[in-house]
Order: sequence, then C-alpha cells, then structure tokens
Amino acid sequence: MKWISKIVAPALAFALSSALAVQAHAETKLTKLLPQSIRDSGTLRVIASPDNPPMIYVGKDARTLEGMEIDLTEAMAEALGVKLNITKGTFDSLIPSISAGRADLAVGSIGDLKARQSQVDFIDYVKAGVGMAVLRGNIAGIKNLASLCGTKVAVVRGSFEERELASQQTKCQSSGSTLEIQPFADGPSAVLALRSGRADVWSGDSAQVAYALKQFQNTLEAVGEMRPIALLGYAISKQNTQLRDAIKAALGELQARGTYQQILDKWGQGATKIDKISINDAWL
Repeated sequence: MKWISKIVAPALAFALSSALAVQAHAETKLTKLLPQSIRDSGTLRVIASPDNPPMIYVGKDARTLEGMEIDLTEAMAEALGVKLNITKGTFDSLIPSISAGRADLAVGSIGDLKARQSQVDFIDYVKAGVGMAVLRGNIAGIKNLASLCGTKVAVVRGSFEERELASQQTKCQSSGSTLEIQPFADGPSAVLALRSGRADVWSGDSAQVAYALKQFQNTLEAVGEMRPIALLGYAISKQNTQLRDAIKAALGELQARGTYQQILDKWGQGATKIDKISINDAWL
C-alpha cells in the first residue's frame, strides 16, 4: 500500500518529476488564513505521486493528473484562492521533498502514521485499508493473512502490506512453510504480476484493489475482507502550521458545502469519508 511506504527514502527520484501548473483562483474568505509568502505568490507548490488509481494517476494523455485526490486538492486550492504548481515524483520522494523545502504540500495516498509524524504533519481527509485479490477461482484457497503460507504475494515495495507480510512470513517459516514476498514499485506492476501468474495474490491499498477488480472483473476476484486500518492525508512541514491549519479549514469548508462527498462519490470512494477533517490523527 503506497500510503504506508518507506518513512525514509531517497529523494533522488524527485529528479524524475515534472511540473504542472493549474489555473489560479480569485481570493476567497479563506485566503487570509494562508502564510503571507503564499498569499504573495498566489501559488501552492504540491509534490504528487501519480501511480495509485483511482486516487491519483496520469491520464490517457500521459500528462494530466487525474483521480480523487487531484480533484480534492484542486477544490481545496479554489477554496483558498490560490493556484497549484504540481510536481510529479515517486512516492518515496514525497516526504523528503517536504523536509527539503522543495514543496509546500505532498499528496499521493500517504498514510498518517505515528512514525512519520516526527518528520511531517498530516491533514487527514479519508480512511484507507488493506485488500487482497487473486485470479478468479482462487486456486490457492486464500482466505486471509494466515492462509498465505506457501504462496507468492505481490506487494508494493516499502508498503504497510510488505511489513505485514514480513511478519506473516516469519510465522510461516516457524511452522515449516514458506511465503514468497514479491515487492514492486507500484500497484499496477503488482497487478500485472498477479494477472500473469507470477504471483498467487496481491495485497494492496483497498481503493486500488477495488479499482483493479472493476477493471479486470473477468479475471480477478477479491478474497478476505477489506480492512480499514489508517487515515490518508496531506503531508506538510511541521514548521508550517499556518498553512496546515488553512488547508484544514478549506477541507472543512468543502465538507460543509457537500463538495467533499461529491468528489469521493465521483471516484467510487464514498465509503472512505471521515466525518471531520483532522490533524495528525494516526491510527497506527
């Protein structure tokens, strides 16, 4: 699950990114909440990891970013009266980019974890979980985490699922069995491994699993239950509390208007809503 990926990772991947400008908006009643530097520039610098459909991904034109998190971020910027300057990067470049001051805000299905809160603050906006998918027929008879012994599991590198599977692998080995963990750079690569038969099961972000099941409904099926385990949020510098609080206020405004729910429903993520936007409300 990309949102629970490595806490400390190389920022070199940032060099692979590219910037996208989003049209500016007129000042609003919330603009005054922003730091003066952002009010002066009229721009919010965002670093985004676009490989987690339907949350955030690159569209068919190979340039435009689409997805629930992009729509939410654009609506938030409009509520604040600023434009977005979005830079695309890999997931493991997100938090390092915030720490280095290269971006004001990071987005990309980032899990709010207590371990990460020593580096950044989080503005939580949806809940997320773990799901598993197999080829139709479920030949391996997979039902849950405990039934994975003797199987090959595709997973996103550095994710919560990889850590969870490592723990299960130890249990399998202690009982005389095995569990082969196959880490991949992103969800689509893990799905490909499953569809090609290289892996028996894919364990990943519940939203991404649900999206893949819809895309490949004739070949894939879900196993086990989707388990809500964490909140997703924007990552922001711990020194930038004024911006953090302004973004929280903007998201609260979107909830009050009904825009928040409309965006989630548009992308089939209505069940991931939270009743109140929160800060650093980590479950793990």
